[in-house]
Amino acid sequence: MTEKPVESFDQFGKVFQTRVIQGALSDYKFFQSIYEIIKPEYFGSDVHRELWLKIKYFYEKYKSPPSTESLKVEFATAEDMFRESIHKILWEIDHKVGIKEVEQAKDKAFKFCSNKAMEAAIIDSVDLLKQNKFDEIQSRIEKALKDTTTIDLGHKYFESLGIRAKKNVRNPISSGFKVLDGDDILEGGFAGGELAVIMAPTGGGKSFFLVNFGVGALRSGVDVVHYSFELSEYQIGLRYDSCITGVETKQIKNNIKDVENKLNEFKGGKLIIKEFPTKQATVNTIKFHFEHLRSCGYNPGLIIIDYADLMRSRHGYEQKRFELESIYEDIRGLSMELKVPTATASQTNRGGFDGEVITVDKMGESIAKAQIADFIGTYSSSSSEKRRGLGKFFIAKNRMGKDGFWLPVSVDFSRAFISIGNKIEDDDYEVSDSDSTSSIIKELFYERKARKEEG
Repeated sequence: MTEKPVESFDQFGKVFQTRVIQGALSDYKFFQSIYEIIKPEYFGSDVHRELWLKIKYFYEKYKSPPSTESLKVEFATAEDMFRESIHKILWEIDHKVGIKEVEQAKDKAFKFCSNKAMEAAIIDSVDLLKQNKFDEIQSRIEKALKDTTTIDLGHKYFESLGIRAKKNVRNPISSGFKVLDGDDILEGGFAGGELAVIMAPTGGGKSFFLVNFGVGALRSGVDVVHYSFELSEYQIGLRYDSCITGVETKQIKNNIKDVENKLNEFKGGKLIIKEFPTKQATVNTIKFHFEHLRSCGYNPGLIIIDYADLMRSRHGYEQKRFELESIYEDIRGLSMELKVPTATASQTNRGGFDGEVITVDKMGESIAKAQIADFIGTYSSSSSEKRRGLGKFFIAKNRMGKDGFWLPVSVDFSRAFISIGNKIEDDDYEVSDSDSTSSIIKELFYERKARKEEG
């Protein structure tokens, strides 16, 4: 036996209906989005239904919703009890009672009305199909889609200088690396809708960089969701343990109490680690899980995908380069839709194994991935550098600031810890022997200079 569909807002209660009216009167954009699809009968309460009919009447006559004072005048001659109920609702709206619940009510009301509009269009289409009226079916469905799609006109250029001029208009979150967060590189970190890619050879430390990104966001108080398609949730969790506490990954089992105490002392955001089988998850898998997290009270401000090359495209291309391009396009599209920054990694081709600075032409399989990303940082390390825990981080692409230069890196993969030093400008850079000069910068500089002189 199928459940009878709900036909009104009664399932949400009378207070909800007040909040919908409140949202319509206080938010003209919401009023426009819902005007065509909300029906008076959706209000199960007589008071709310009559109130909505009067609002609709005002809009059709005067081309704008009424004020609460105008509505009070309109209902001045109504019966006492009815008038008192109207005035109570209007008083709550004037005094912004329940204002925190209005946004939720607007979202729920729009979804309810959208579903009902699409349901009606489909039911109407059944009869039209029997009559072979295909053009009318198309028109009916298109109208339902048009009425249920919120339209943002876009950025009103000449009216929005104040918004553009704000320094933190991007609202970035920290990358975890102070030098990258600087004004000349990331201008504070990664922001919603942006895709950051770390590129390195196989086994070159890509996942460790992503963990450090995650820890940087957590330290800033931002919730993080880390998706893994290669390592288990347990293995990724251990790397976060090491990066946060400084205890070697292999020694965590012997120092449980110490690690536990340090994690308890850690003040920051929440972390969810979710593992999916290699080449099984698509961007829809990520989206559904992310929305589920939000419904459970988590609100991630950073998505980490470890890593995108191990996902599956929604379209199933036979050629790998088209498959990968589609995956990266989907990920960036999701990041823009959710307004949450995403960090992932990509493997270099065989040309990225020589330990020299890795450029975007070394990106494995599909160079189109580089065109999609907003930020690309590459990590490389020669054999001698690797033995000493040294490497080079090259800013290969950066829509937020400068690129085309490399930074010295110190790594301790046993503790999942990475440190990025300051920029070395060119071969004429003079390195001071003072204590304030980073030892890693000096070591990398001297090694680089020696290679130039020998070659």
